[in-house]
Amino acid sequence: MKKVKNIIPLTYLVIVTFWLRLINLGYSNYQGDEIRALYKPETGQDLIDFLLSQRKGPIQFLITYTMSFINPEYDNEFLIRLPFTIAGIFAIYFFYKFVQLEFGKKIALYSSLLITINGLFVAFSRIVQYQSLVILFSILCLYFLSLSTKYEKWRISGLYLGMLCWGISILAHYDGIFIAPFVFYLIYRWYINSNFSQNNNQLLHLICASSVLLISISIFYIPFFFSISESTKTYWAERINKQSVSSTRTFMTYNPLFVIYLYAFLGVLGLFRIKENFSVVLWLLFPILSLETLVGNPGTHIYTYVLPFSILMAFGLELFQFLIANQFPVKAKYINVAFLNFIYVFLFLISHLLFIDNNKEYPWEDKSFLFLEFKRQSRQSLFGFPYYRHWEKIDLYLKSTGKNGYFITNEKKSIMRYYIPVEFKNLELQPYDRNLPGDIYIIYIKNPQNRNKKILDKEQSYWEERYEPIKTFSNNGRVVATIYRLSIADWEKIASSY
Repeated sequence: MKKVKNIIPLTYLVIVTFWLRLINLGYSNYQGDEIRALYKPETGQDLIDFLLSQRKGPIQFLITYTMSFINPEYDNEFLIRLPFTIAGIFAIYFFYKFVQLEFGKKIALYSSLLITINGLFVAFSRIVQYQSLVILFSILCLYFLSLSTKYEKWRISGLYLGMLCWGISILAHYDGIFIAPFVFYLIYRWYINSNFSQNNNQLLHLICASSVLLISISIFYIPFFFSISESTKTYWAERINKQSVSSTRTFMTYNPLFVIYLYAFLGVLGLFRIKENFSVVLWLLFPILSLETLVGNPGTHIYTYVLPFSILMAFGLELFQFLIANQFPVKAKYINVAFLNFIYVFLFLISHLLFIDNNKEYPWEDKSFLFLEFKRQSRQSLFGFPYYRHWEKIDLYLKSTGKNGYFITNEKKSIMRYYIPVEFKNLELQPYDRNLPGDIYIIYIKNPQNRNKKILDKEQSYWEERYEPIKTFSNNGRVVATIYRLSIADWEKIASSY
């Protein structure tokens, strides 16, 4: 019976992890920065030149480059996302193994469940982007280093593998640096736990392992920093200086309702056991202080401190159970089971509703469940949520007209450039040119990713009142995209009135 009780929560962890990451994975059109993560070099640009021209590390581009041999057109969203999803799934597995090594099975289970149902980590595992890779290789780094401190057979190999994985995580994105406090703690523990007579060899291994880290990141980042474009410098400066949506609001977009209060409550409780989790608190403080004091626009990079915070919360949850056991010794078992079920089952249902269910598409639309209301969000840079605007069908329809026409849309530029055939020219580049030898197509997207509701400064009502749609696309009976066709005379009227 005891074995069954131990198997049930682990089985739940496995099922929830796979469910939230694989179900309906291919439903959404590319969104956020997914298109920018694809390997799409300019004419005459080779792989190295392409990698050096990007704003981020090369790992995500190397993966999409590899996937281009399987799906050259990148038109299978499920397939292209799959490697990143697999990384997200393995990240949960190794996170559990790492925390188990350091803090025991209960803390490992509680913290892994918190991570696997957290909306941020669900979203990262459902898109073509670097985050799931950073998380996986950061956790692998800590896992191998932890092994090297606990088992003699891993003493040397664990050290080298850990530093190599740390290098790969930084090559995926600079966010990989934020595990540094726990890395240094494990290396310190590795050193003092070594046999004193072997200290000279241990120091040599530390130097060599550090060289593995430095060489792995230098191979790319040294030429990268010497070739940084002005546009990249401007982008970085804006991210550092520009004030944007608060981190609290970002977190609540992906984890709405009461979740942030639950996190705060359990996190505070976890601090009462700081002697046991002091290394986690150090890990937590580095990214939270860096991002919240030095960076004006942390965005979803807050995942770098939500990760260690989940371990702290697990300590808080364990302390909560202890307090309940002391306060209500007879009913403690039932209270704790009910509380655990409330947390893990209810939060799983929330993530399912937000990321898997697509009857209505949060955060673009209001969504309700029983007595709960999930309000649509106005911020940009949302990703991982259900988002289908039939762009492949729009592309096919335009091609079916057999004409080299012009189009303009209110959707995000990167999406427009990716999905619309090259035969059609973007009128956004010449919006009021009256001499257009061909048809003009207005592609109006309801709830576009950039939140832009206007085309040529005109609301949808303007187009609805004056033109009959030639094609509409719907999700569950709700129109999400409409195409209008304008004649040259219509276009001249609009151009002359501006």
